[in-house]
This record gives sequence, C-alpha cells and structure tokens, in this order.
Amino acid sequence: MKKAMSMIELVFAIVIMGIVVMSLPLVLTQVQNSNSFALRQEVVLSIKTKLSYILSYQWDQNTYDTTADIERVLDTTTSPNASADNAFDVNNTTRRKGHVLADGRRRLWDGLNSATPKANFGVANATILENDVDDFDRDSETKTIIATTDQDDFIFNVELNTTVDYMQDTLQGATNNYASSKDITFTFNPSNSTANRTNIKMIKVTATANGIENPIFMYAFSSNIGQSKVMKKTW
Repeated sequence: MKKAMSMIELVFAIVIMGIVVMSLPLVLTQVQNSNSFALRQEVVLSIKTKLSYILSYQWDQNTYDTTADIERVLDTTTSPNASADNAFDVNNTTRRKGHVLADGRRRLWDGLNSATPKANFGVANATILENDVDDFDRDSETKTIIATTDQDDFIFNVELNTTVDYMQDTLQGATNNYASSKDITFTFNPSNSTANRTNIKMIKVTATANGIENPIFMYAFSSNIGQSKVMKKTW
C-alpha cells in the first residue's frame, strides 16, 4: 500500500512537471511580447517628446518682428525656390482671407520678409543653436532610456533622426487661391515634399533601437500663420 501511494505521487509529479515544461515556451513568449511592447511604447514617447520640443520653436528664423514683439506671416513666393503652390496676393494685401483686420493681429511683414529656402535648412555646425523649426533638419540624437520603476529593468539607446521639409500646398482648382477664394482646398499628403517654399513645414522623426525590428517614425506639421498679440487692457 505504501509503495503504491509513492508510485501515484511520482506519476502526479511527472504530470505536473510536464505541464510546467509545456507551458514554459508560452510564458517566455508572453514575457518577450510584453518587453517588446514596453520598448515600442518608450520609443514612441521619445518621438513625441522630440516633436513637441521642435514645435516649441518659431516657424522660421525670419518670422519674429522685434519692434512689434510678434511673429509675422512670411512671404513664401519669392525667389529663390519660388513656387506657385501657395500663390498669395502679397502686393494688394498684408492679410490672408479670414485674418482679422485689426492691430496686433496676424499679417505679413511690411517688408514682405521671405521664408528660409530648403537649401539652408539644418544646423551648420555644433556651435550654432537652433532658433527655428527647420534648424532641426538632419539632426541626430541618441537617448539612453533607463527604467524608473522596480517592476522594470531595462536600459537601451534610441537613435532619433529628424528631417524637415516643405510640404506641397498646391490648391485645387484654377481659381482657387489665397487671395480671392473663400474656401481653400488642397491635398494634404506627407509624401509630397518639395524644395520650393510653401506655408507648411513637415517634421519627420525616425527612431531606431535594439529590439525593434523596423524603424518607427512620426510626423508633425508647422504652418506659416504668424501670431496674434494677447489683448491687454491699458490704463
């Protein structure tokens, strides 16, 4: 009787060990998937942080009017790299359709200052600090991400590469233009970058990291809309 009980116990032990061994690959796969998901989430957060940082800069280095202490709308149709994509009647008005006709509101520079051409995008050298969105073109940064909780234990590097381009804002229809149309329609396509000046700068941040099979990238967009002064009460 005693020997029979020992045999039954051995059989149960073998069965339990078999179940554990069979489920071990599933457990390991689940752990790997969880780690991969956490890694991707950290990478996405890094990209979002980078984009938010870039978007905190002004649209162009020529937008700021020091005298009025406000950012102006820039002329994007002048040479070099002139483009008819964003035809805007700058000779007859300093404001686009829809802009409020009042002091301190969005309008062009009186001198029709031009936006930076694509050829001048990017930081020339390490001693020059970024002062607008397009200075981040061809910027490369490596971030080291370290777990901050007791439940996680990982350290990895994420490489962030940034490109900035003008995106085509070609208007649809022969009579559709910024000067005379009430409704402005164009095809919003991130694939349509251009070397010509337009009113939209497209920012793309691509991230690569060990453990990620394919690079992850995200877009953000900054527009040539100038700035309105905050209304202040004077007395």
